[in-house]
Amino acid sequence: MRLRNGEHGYGAVTKFLHWLTVFAIVGQFLVGLTMEADDAALDREKARIDALEDIGKDVAKDRGLEELFEVEIERLEEDLDARRDEYMSAAFTDVFSGRFLTDGVSLPEIHVLLGLSILLLGMARVLWRAFTPLPPWAPYLEPGERRLETVLEKLLLTMLFVVPFTGLLLIFGDIDWLAAHIGAQVVLLLVIAVHVGLVLRHTVVRRDGQLWRMV
Repeated sequence: MRLRNGEHGYGAVTKFLHWLTVFAIVGQFLVGLTMEADDAALDREKARIDALEDIGKDVAKDRGLEELFEVEIERLEEDLDARRDEYMSAAFTDVFSGRFLTDGVSLPEIHVLLGLSILLLGMARVLWRAFTPLPPWAPYLEPGERRLETVLEKLLLTMLFVVPFTGLLLIFGDIDWLAAHIGAQVVLLLVIAVHVGLVLRHTVVRRDGQLWRMV
């Protein structure tokens, strides 16, 4: 198999980068969904603290321990807020310090590693494109589909940078970047959905073998 793209089609390097990107994005979203479950666990912990406060304040008041009880509730809430706010930045620090290699890899650390991998893959794909041309268009693609694929490729490459960068801004900036990070993810998912839909149209419906060009 040839390394570079050419008249024969996509080369081995392009295919390798393509499927690495696919696996990294799929893995990242799976980890993200699992981390949402972790967020739900934090929400349950907050509900538990609230319930403890409601139940215990009268008992503490009757025993003259109301002030100590309030201090303890505040401590629990502050600890929970710290866990919620800092677990991603702590994960980033652990990744770059190498502590995750000895302490075990947590979900936030996997999220950081995959995000950085996607960023590096975006750079690699852009650099590789500068050194190898795209192969000729598949003859069965209509002009409109070719224009659409051109736009999709540019959007995809852009999102491979925007999604990780907004994630980094969310870690080192503040919560205001959350909307931008989520918005970038939505755009990336839409681009992927349209691209996959086009591939399936030609692979399954029209049976043109579009998928096999990248295998």
